[in-house]
Amino acid sequence: MNQKKTFLKFAGLILIAALFAGCNSLNKMAKNFESITYEVTPEVLESKGGIVNFTVKGTMPAKFFNKKAAVLFQPTIEYEGGQLELRPLVLKGESVSGEGITISYAEGGSFTYTESFSFTKEMKASELIVTSVAFLTKDPIAAGMTFEDARGMKKSVILGEKKLADGIICTSHKIKVENEVREIVEVGEVNPVRDANGNIDLSAYQVKEESKVDLLGLAPHGYEKVTLASKNATVYFAKNKHNYDTNLEWNKKYNVTNLLEEVNNFVSQGWEIKDVVINGWASPEGEETFNDGLSERRANTAADILYKAFDRIAKEKDTKVTYKNAKNDLNFKMVGNGPDWNSFVTKVEASNIQDKQPILNVVRSSKPEQREEEIRNMILIFPELESEILPAQRRAEITVTCYEPKKTDDEIARLATTSPAELSQAELLYAATLTQDWTTKYNIYKAAANQFDNSWEAQNNAGYMALKLGKTSEARDYFEKAEKLNPNNGLIANNIGVVYAIENNFAEAEKYFNNANRMGVDNNYNLGLVALSKADYKGALSKFSGVNCNYNMALAQLIDGNTSDAASNLECARKNGDTYYLLAVVGARTNNQTMMLNNLEKAIRVDNKYKAEAKIDREFIKYFNLTEFMELVK
Repeated sequence: MNQKKTFLKFAGLILIAALFAGCNSLNKMAKNFESITYEVTPEVLESKGGIVNFTVKGTMPAKFFNKKAAVLFQPTIEYEGGQLELRPLVLKGESVSGEGITISYAEGGSFTYTESFSFTKEMKASELIVTSVAFLTKDPIAAGMTFEDARGMKKSVILGEKKLADGIICTSHKIKVENEVREIVEVGEVNPVRDANGNIDLSAYQVKEESKVDLLGLAPHGYEKVTLASKNATVYFAKNKHNYDTNLEWNKKYNVTNLLEEVNNFVSQGWEIKDVVINGWASPEGEETFNDGLSERRANTAADILYKAFDRIAKEKDTKVTYKNAKNDLNFKMVGNGPDWNSFVTKVEASNIQDKQPILNVVRSSKPEQREEEIRNMILIFPELESEILPAQRRAEITVTCYEPKKTDDEIARLATTSPAELSQAELLYAATLTQDWTTKYNIYKAAANQFDNSWEAQNNAGYMALKLGKTSEARDYFEKAEKLNPNNGLIANNIGVVYAIENNFAEAEKYFNNANRMGVDNNYNLGLVALSKADYKGALSKFSGVNCNYNMALAQLIDGNTSDAASNLECARKNGDTYYLLAVVGARTNNQTMMLNNLEKAIRVDNKYKAEAKIDREFIKYFNLTEFMELVK
């Protein structure tokens, strides 16, 4: 009995000693926890396209890692109000089986941990922390072990907690669409450029005209400053004659008297006459020299008819015309064209003449001087030529062209703001181009959209100016109405895409931009914005090709590592708070303290919001303790 008690006591002491030895080995690891070194790439975590990627390389010294122990490293992103636990990493001693990276006791070892996670705006000011727990186990380590699993082991010790990196830089998220659409200028200079009246000259801070990028598309107004209207008539003549005979069969057949009266009525409107063109023709069976003279005489006969009629109009009591004498005051152009071979061939081809091919062969193969004789011979074989074809060639074609009366630009501009209902759709849309004032443009387009509610052009252009003025919701309504009126219009699709881009919904914007591009709209810049949002910086720069002095182009260059070109683009870009702030970031990345401070000061002068932003922005982390920086952001 006493021997049994003695044995049990001895066994208990051995167990306690074993436990103590195990815990002692873990405590030893905890004591030397600081001897582990870490290298994090990048040194400050950065989000690109909404994803943060980083790599940690850890190195452990010799005689640190107990052969029977395992360590679970738990990386965590910690920020105010929350934390994000990342995938854990298990290391194990040489005597431990199962999952994990084996570390030698005698020689030490290293591990590489690569991870990515989605960025949220709450993580702007955050830290990458690793918490490690060591434990002893005789069982193989199972896949998917968590920190709680390791901590729950009978023999476990928290080795410690260590900050690995700061985060998270989110400059890649600073895509600015609204600034480009609205052409926003915000002057942050201490002594800004002023105009002759002493007001700040905003144009001095605007991007030059040749460097402007218009993300949106305007529908064409459709207005013609000069519109030509014409009236036509044709007078027919007897064979080898040039006198006008109202009783001639073909003049009666085509009611030429009425056609000439329509020409007279057209002139009676009093519209300014551009010209009167009369082309005389002869049928091709006559001798060529005779036909040339005959066609000229027929043209002159038609002119004489018009001279008399137009002079009579000018002498009417309430005449609206301004000329006095038609022959002297109007631009008459009489042309004798000789035989009309082309018309002859066309009419033969379209006729019901049987076996017409010999006629066509004669015309196409005979020498010019032989064709007239051949046609005269053909008339004997094909009498239809004389009854149906040749009379149509003996004619004079009259075309009177007038300038359609137009309102002056001043009249259109005045009516657009006072009585838009008096203007046509084209006039009203054109009126918006006669002013540089955006509010006036907006009011004109809005009036057009209300007055012509079935016009996609009016709806689109109202949306265009609404978005220019920052009325995003209203612009969407106009564009969506335009889309219903004209569903497969690339211009409208592009504009809807811009609305989504302004709302930072680049996934939806991409759908509309791609549709617009497939429909022939050149919107490479807009597609470049999508590439930028997806962290495809090479693709964005390719889409931005040819663009200069542009904020978003500079942003792509900066994130892609080309700080020099980014700085050059920003220096001549449209100046506003975002431009100054990005220039400050360029200064920070290039260790140009003066550039950083000067531009950050300008941004803050534009809007105090940049104080709070810069205060936690990890782009400036190495300046957080700089007196001048602290003074700016306090």
